[in-house]
Amino acid sequence: MFLRPLRRLQPPCSIFGVPAVFPIAFSSSFLIPTSRKMSSFFREVEHTITGHHSREYVTATKHGDEDVPKLAVKQYIPLDNPNPQPGDVTIVAAHANGFPKELYEPLWDEFYKRMTKHGVGVRCIWIADMWNQGQSGVLNEEILANDPSWSDHARDLMSLINQKQGEMPHPLIGIGHSMGGTQLTLLSIWHPRLLRSLVLLDPVIQIPNGSISPAILSTPRRDVWTSREAAAERFKKSKFYQAWDPRVLDQWIKHGLRQTPTELHPADTDSNDHSVTLTTSKHQELFTFLRPMYRNYPADTLRDKDPATESEHPGYKFYRPEPAYVFNRLQELRPSVLYVFGAKSELSTPERRNEKMKTTGVGVGGSGGVSAGRVKEVLLDCGHLVAMEKVAETADAITEFVTTEMQQWKREKQELAQYWGNRSRQEQITIDEKWSKEVTPEALRGKKSLL
Repeated sequence: MFLRPLRRLQPPCSIFGVPAVFPIAFSSSFLIPTSRKMSSFFREVEHTITGHHSREYVTATKHGDEDVPKLAVKQYIPLDNPNPQPGDVTIVAAHANGFPKELYEPLWDEFYKRMTKHGVGVRCIWIADMWNQGQSGVLNEEILANDPSWSDHARDLMSLINQKQGEMPHPLIGIGHSMGGTQLTLLSIWHPRLLRSLVLLDPVIQIPNGSISPAILSTPRRDVWTSREAAAERFKKSKFYQAWDPRVLDQWIKHGLRQTPTELHPADTDSNDHSVTLTTSKHQELFTFLRPMYRNYPADTLRDKDPATESEHPGYKFYRPEPAYVFNRLQELRPSVLYVFGAKSELSTPERRNEKMKTTGVGVGGSGGVSAGRVKEVLLDCGHLVAMEKVAETADAITEFVTTEMQQWKREKQELAQYWGNRSRQEQITIDEKWSKEVTPEALRGKKSLL
């Protein structure tokens, strides 16, 4: 990749006269993609981009609207497809809460192997750490606060696609796990035609608050180990991690931990300190799981509390609004959907799966749902972490779905080209004869206006 040298940039000042909107480590290197090869299948290019304008909640960041979070993004470019062709698919992915984007690399490897066997071209795969998590959280460490929204990342993904649209032509397919599935669905509700299809890996889309149980487990969670090796030893003895594909666990040990000192865990006086902590702090993970209703802000006029799930847990002082909001709009979802559920997942009981299958895409503007062949499901023998526990099986399901979708996309594109191409430029920009005959005063005479 060849880039012209960039002049060194100075971080802008806040109204207080200090560079509050960027981390102290701000430099022009944030703007330069870096390339490295770490996979047998992909060349990895790292980008740092600016997030969408404004967070959902003002205290999501230290200085409120003065802060401009950055996103750490990875682009996986197939080594054997350096010159992609029109119609090669672009994947936009989103991770689960607390899990860095690199944990999905084994899935991308398995997916790409299968896509190649099916003869379907892959242009590239894009995935970003949510702004308060993973490497994005490291970039933004000094402006993090306590009120992130899942909607923030949906908007940031929209911003990523807009900023990189020259490298992201259609067709685009979203693959999201857990919270990431919710975020990509939210993005598709906002912009129904942007993503052709969605693969939702055990998504958190429901009215009952599904974040309570994992938050209870994570609240007392350990977050510092004497060394990376000591942490790895503990992880490998845990039944939780033993269920993972070994390749994913290796990625967790490498990318899920970071060396101290950090803002939360300052430097030890011992120069031989090799301690590590979680890359995504447990506090940011917990703030992302639940939002408390007991906080009293100085001004009631903020009106940013929406305890839509309180009826499910009366008196419980925490909620998470986005899953319920998305569930209530599933009928509008236009992209085709493949749900990959974990049979042992608390979020994917038969009742919850049935709710999604009968609701998705059946409303105005939706895809038509199951009856139209636009919503499908696969049930895997695992828990909620399908992408960590069943890498090959998940790749099988995604490949079959994406292959079929790409075949249909090409047919539709050809039909549209024939339909639109047969029209003269004059026909493309003027009303037609039928319009002129139908849109008249006589046409509405005796009829009650719908407006």
